[in-house]
Amino acid sequence: MLKNELSKSANPYLLQHQDNPVHWQEWSDEILEYAKTNNKLLLISIGYSSCHWCHVMAHECFEDQEVADVMNAHFVNIKIDREERPDIDQIYMEAAQLLTGRGGWPLNAFALPDGKPFYAGTYFPKENWLTVLKNIASAYKEQPETLRNTANRLTEGIKNQDIFENVDKENILQSEEELINSYEAWFKHIDFKDGGLDKAPKFPMPIVWQSLLDYYVVYKDEKALEAVTLALDKMYEGGIYDWVAGGFARYSVDGYWFAPHFEKMLYDNAQLIALYADAYKITKNENYKQCIEQSIQFLNTELKHEDYGYYSALDADSEGVEGLFYCWTTDELKQLLTEHELKIATSFFNLKPSGNWEHKLNILAQVKSIPQLAETFLLTEFEIIDELNSIKTKLYNQRKHRVRPGLDDKMITSHNGMMVKALAKTYQATQDPIYKKMALDLMDNLIENVIHQDQRLQRIYHKSNSNGFLDDYAFIIEGLLYAYQISFDVKYLEHAKSLAEHTLDNYFDKDKQLFYYTSHTNNLIARKIEFSDNVIPSSNGVMAMNLWQLGHLLSENRFITISKDMLQSVKAFYEEFKMYFALWHQLEIAMQKGQIEVAVTGPNAHKHALKLQENYWPYTTFCGGNEEHLPQLQHKIKPETNQIFICQNQTCSKPFSTSIEASEMLKSTFS
Repeated sequence: MLKNELSKSANPYLLQHQDNPVHWQEWSDEILEYAKTNNKLLLISIGYSSCHWCHVMAHECFEDQEVADVMNAHFVNIKIDREERPDIDQIYMEAAQLLTGRGGWPLNAFALPDGKPFYAGTYFPKENWLTVLKNIASAYKEQPETLRNTANRLTEGIKNQDIFENVDKENILQSEEELINSYEAWFKHIDFKDGGLDKAPKFPMPIVWQSLLDYYVVYKDEKALEAVTLALDKMYEGGIYDWVAGGFARYSVDGYWFAPHFEKMLYDNAQLIALYADAYKITKNENYKQCIEQSIQFLNTELKHEDYGYYSALDADSEGVEGLFYCWTTDELKQLLTEHELKIATSFFNLKPSGNWEHKLNILAQVKSIPQLAETFLLTEFEIIDELNSIKTKLYNQRKHRVRPGLDDKMITSHNGMMVKALAKTYQATQDPIYKKMALDLMDNLIENVIHQDQRLQRIYHKSNSNGFLDDYAFIIEGLLYAYQISFDVKYLEHAKSLAEHTLDNYFDKDKQLFYYTSHTNNLIARKIEFSDNVIPSSNGVMAMNLWQLGHLLSENRFITISKDMLQSVKAFYEEFKMYFALWHQLEIAMQKGQIEVAVTGPNAHKHALKLQENYWPYTTFCGGNEEHLPQLQHKIKPETNQIFICQNQTCSKPFSTSIEASEMLKSTFS
């Protein structure tokens, strides 16, 4: 007889369920074979450690003996962390979306012993869950053929989601007018009052705003910049941002960024740091710089392993209450702050004696600007900032004594790759060398700890049997490209090329001209292709951009051709679902205009390159140093002479001797 086996796991999410009376199993070939041998249905429950509603369903259902008895009697119960096994999550999430039109976590799927799903849903209260369990158990006993037919049809539907039509490779790109119209169509889905997309809940969606930055710089559409800066301002001022210690929660449940689900994810914060860094390059808004620096400090304090990379997430809950760690009662604030400070905090955050949220708690979300606050209290802006810093310090020190949210200490390869990019962009934007060291140290750690000699990546640091997925390769290669451009150390490009070749050999479908999410050794019921952007850019989109940039840096025309073919393969989709193909739009701008390659050589190459990178240049890559280790650098090096070449469409400018001259030339390229 099965028993709960999760105590043998090293996974933080699975360990949360080790004491459940449900006989949970980890996904394995052995447990699937057991289900087939014993003709038992699979109940596949998927979530992640910092998921609030996963905790709620666990308390209501999985910790309940009555529920557990029904689950144990009729099902082989499998618990899965969606971050460790996104390949499994993709399949059963698609089943839920096909059946119900929506998805989310917790995700609960029912499948035949061979893994083919026939029913899936998200959160269920106890009584609803018991009804579902009993109905499905009864149906399998009395009408097994009905479930098998449903499972076969649903599995075919899951497989057919990734069928791509043959495309005309003679017409890869839209016209510029069509591309501009495509971007302009985004505006009707943007909230120009409260920022972000015009719906609740509100997710940050960094790739949308990143793509709009490219569009703004290239086509000078001020409405695009307004959309980006409004979103960034409102997020930074809202409750989604931790005013006390920095860092962003995953999303807000409302339409104005006030009340978040309080889990903090590495992947959100890494993307947002990179986005705010690029926006700072354009606007020089000091709030953005402060946001970047505070968020990195948060990650280094709360999510950084002492010797290796960054952990996955912090829980939404502490002491069983969502957001308790981050929120304040008025009584607490009265004890901590002076009467004057409390008045300032009340005005700044719209605090209420009975709380501005639930459970008499106050969320700290800014409702007044610094100038407005200074005017209210007849103080200078510097004096108000000093007062706010004093308040922040007191709250931070008090918060140290609270019960902390749970830490998910998985170090996920793809999310750490995003963090390399974030740190590199922060170095470029702030010109502070500490961020360069942090970026390169992290990249070197990844090279040493997650890349095997055969170029196979592992998904999780220190878990060598956790095979990497396409997003791991995509974001590590992207990180390597940024590591090269801030260091000019060619080893990073060599690793990027080797990993790109490995993905082409093991993940690429030459007929579809896209990458599968899993390698050809995958044994699940379907191999999925991830090509649309969401809260994280699609792994295929990132790979297409990687191949485009790597192809230009290394003069590898094969990579460039594959990138173009990939864009053409998804074009029919992205014309219809424009904002969910934001990264592909960025790539199309690069192809429309022609990639710019800046070669910086001579004794001050690093200094001049950094000065140029202080500004935001779309579709531009940098190479340089004092060795001709790339085709782009051949005949461009005079060891004692500073030279900067700006090249586009196989044509290079005359060499400039200063970054000021080169910057003016780049500006003219985008005018």
